[in-house]
Amino acid sequence: MTAANTSAEIKAIVVQQTFTGKRELKLTTMPKPPPPGDGEILIRVKACGINFNDVLVRYGLLEDSPRPPFVPGFECSGEVLDIGPNVTHVDRGDRVVALTRFSAWAEQIVVKKDLVFKIPKEMSFREAAVLPVSYLTAYILLFEIGNVKSGQTLLFHSAGGGVGVALTQLSKLVPNLTLMATASSHKFDVLRAHIHYLFEHDTDYTEDIKKIAPEGVDLVLDCMAGEDCERGLALLKFNGKYVMYGTSSLLSWDVKNLFGITKGMTNWWQNDKISCLRLFQDSKSIHGFNLIQLLLHGSNETRRYLSDIMHKVFVLYKEGKIKPVVDSVFTFEEVNDAIGKLVERKNIGKVVIEPFLNTKAEKVKKMKANATPGRQDSSSTSGPDDDDDDKDPEEFRLNSSSSQ
Repeated sequence: MTAANTSAEIKAIVVQQTFTGKRELKLTTMPKPPPPGDGEILIRVKACGINFNDVLVRYGLLEDSPRPPFVPGFECSGEVLDIGPNVTHVDRGDRVVALTRFSAWAEQIVVKKDLVFKIPKEMSFREAAVLPVSYLTAYILLFEIGNVKSGQTLLFHSAGGGVGVALTQLSKLVPNLTLMATASSHKFDVLRAHIHYLFEHDTDYTEDIKKIAPEGVDLVLDCMAGEDCERGLALLKFNGKYVMYGTSSLLSWDVKNLFGITKGMTNWWQNDKISCLRLFQDSKSIHGFNLIQLLLHGSNETRRYLSDIMHKVFVLYKEGKIKPVVDSVFTFEEVNDAIGKLVERKNIGKVVIEPFLNTKAEKVKKMKANATPGRQDSSSTSGPDDDDDDKDPEEFRLNSSSSQ
């Protein structure tokens, strides 16, 4: 357990808005949170996962975001410092992971008990920090909404992202499932051993997929929206399912260019022109899934549902069937570099930010000659509780149980 911070203030990352309306991420200090109230837990944060929704928050493109200034972040891991009344499933000193409704990117946070989970003893803080959003989303897409079965065909996008890696690993639980995915071409060398058919996203992949699956695709999982929505619906077979769970095509153009963002939003809004009559005639179904909206507006029953799935994901981890992939690690001071890695789509797996400088991470960085300057790139990065420094990150950065 790390030494307690005796200062009256903590570090936190805040979304601020300038006089020109531009949003920025700034590292600042703020008072420590108050003691936890009824059903609340105080956590000393060790690591935070970055998701594409955090990028959208950074640029003011995520619906229902708070007004600046506010602390962003949807997932973190750490140690329990204190618990309020009526908290019985964790205790002081426990290692935990938490899903938050924003507010995760701070040294200490107070969260409601219903989405705080003890993590397996084998799991590092970094692994825990990148697990909830990606694996909850992937599990629900595949097994709850998609109801994917043996012998079917699956198409998904951003195969190198956090959810893409989770989908790749969880799909191994279904025998004889044909995987097709899009990704940036520079990620193909890592991904091609684990996905049957890879396509460069910036090309029209429709005809190539029709040659592979002439009858169409059973399940399309779309985190892009925009033009990919029309392509996905066109590729569905009779009785197929299309699920939209993201809108990352909003940032398919230069995010510093207002015209580029406007162009992305214009293409995205074309998705409103879907014909229900056509869906009926073609016997196709379309679904939407938004984990962040569930966190913001879900009922107690919804949170119990998410908790049940989280425990299933932990079981899969303990059984060695999934392995969260940490692409790279940054400090809070380097948050803009971390966000930039997602904007430029350079990550395979998840990017982590930590409130402190981990000397062990620096040691690993020096051992890896090809690591990104300032941080290490590895699926097995060492955390404060992880002594596994000697793993080869290229052994299989997806580490999906060696099954294919």
